[in-house]
Amino acid sequence: MSNAASTPVIVAVDLGSNSFHLTLAQLQHNNLQIIGRLKEKVRLAAGLDEQHYLTEEAQQRALACLQQFNERLADTPAINVRAVGTYTLRKAKNAQQFLLKAQQVLGYPIEVISGREEARLIFEGVAHFQLTNKKQLIIDIGGGSTEFAIGQAFEPVLLDSLQMGCVSFTQKYFPDNQLSKRNFKRAIIAARLELISIQDLYLREGWEATIGTSGTIESILDICRVNNFNQSEVTLDCLQNLKQQLIDMKDFEHIDLQGLPENRREILPAGLAILIAIFRTLKIDKMATSPAALREGLLYELVGLEKTADIKERAIKGLIARYHIDMDQARRVNQTAQQLWQQVAKYWELDDDYFKQMLSWSARCHEVGLSINFSKQQKHGEYIIKNTDLSGFSIPQQRLLALLVRSFRRKFPMHRYEAIDDEALRIKMIRLARLLRLAVIFNHRRRDLQWPKATISIDKDHVQIQFPEGYLDEHGLLEADLEQEQAYLALVNLPFDYS
Repeated sequence: MSNAASTPVIVAVDLGSNSFHLTLAQLQHNNLQIIGRLKEKVRLAAGLDEQHYLTEEAQQRALACLQQFNERLADTPAINVRAVGTYTLRKAKNAQQFLLKAQQVLGYPIEVISGREEARLIFEGVAHFQLTNKKQLIIDIGGGSTEFAIGQAFEPVLLDSLQMGCVSFTQKYFPDNQLSKRNFKRAIIAARLELISIQDLYLREGWEATIGTSGTIESILDICRVNNFNQSEVTLDCLQNLKQQLIDMKDFEHIDLQGLPENRREILPAGLAILIAIFRTLKIDKMATSPAALREGLLYELVGLEKTADIKERAIKGLIARYHIDMDQARRVNQTAQQLWQQVAKYWELDDDYFKQMLSWSARCHEVGLSINFSKQQKHGEYIIKNTDLSGFSIPQQRLLALLVRSFRRKFPMHRYEAIDDEALRIKMIRLARLLRLAVIFNHRRRDLQWPKATISIDKDHVQIQFPEGYLDEHGLLEADLEQEQAYLALVNLPFDYS
């Protein structure tokens, strides 16, 4: 059997705001070999109504595309597939309801990733595709957002996502399909206003090479090449000339440019306006392009799954350092939580690395809210984790981590868990929270103590802890904490006993 035949196929699915992409690859001789691509123009961003709900029509377009992807995947093992949603699914208020249907049609889980995580994965894809020691600025203009990354080799130092994309800007600034100077001016000014938030930071950081990635930028370079045979990079002169050509064509129906794919015609003007604004604001002279982007980043991380765990681990360590968490207490609570997990993992169906890691991360970060104040630290901790960019984490994973931290003390926020649509996942997250709460209670004295061999008995969700005879009589504070915990859990019908 050949090496290619024995190497598993890995798959990246990108539910973008303009197009959905399916990319299949194999690792051959330590190189990622693309063996197939499918692309469907879904224009999901165009399906967001004024209240930011995905219309039924847009959902049906998306589901029809995912049905095609499902047929192509043909029972590929789930561990070899990663599907992500980007800007529009971050924005849509009914994204969760749509994702339940989408996952059923695709047959695989779909993660919604943050803008900065999207930028990181784009950087990862480009960095692996074209190895260089130069410090690079990488830009990807999508349908609903534009991602920016500065980094060297495989290490990004700045990551950002701005709310400007070729589909959303087409709707907002070219609603009449007119290629007027006024429409272009409005779009360019709007993009420059978005760019102000990163302008000074990026110019201070500096870079040696600028790389554009995405169909929009590649299409613009193709048009520039046709107009100037030796044009190998995008320049501001080319962009300005192209803008004037489009203005002379007056409206979308008369756009006729050699090198422009038909499916790019409607979004080219908005994409061009955004790119002109980027060139002017960040003082870019020229921009090369790369065929690699988000999908390649996903594939490279699928090839080395341990690296994804490393990225998450670095993010957690960064959070701990940034908020000056007591590392000794974090270690103690984590050790206790892991000991508790080992006793109940199999019976409670938590014997999966994902749940073990979530418990560990929440144990180590549970005091992050102390940086604001003590009395409501669990609420502050939830807010911090939900609103901090944690590399490697999808938005749902980050929210679940934040919810665990929200749950580590005081009243158990059962109503917050009811928002988890997946019943099995909801039950498991509640169980993880109970383990975290116990680990915190057992370490209230904030000292390295040798705990007695306490036995945990589980009967469905009824937890009972048995201490050695006479132990609680000698440890009145622990008994008081357990009594309070019993009362808190009784309020939400979670039975807990100790003796």
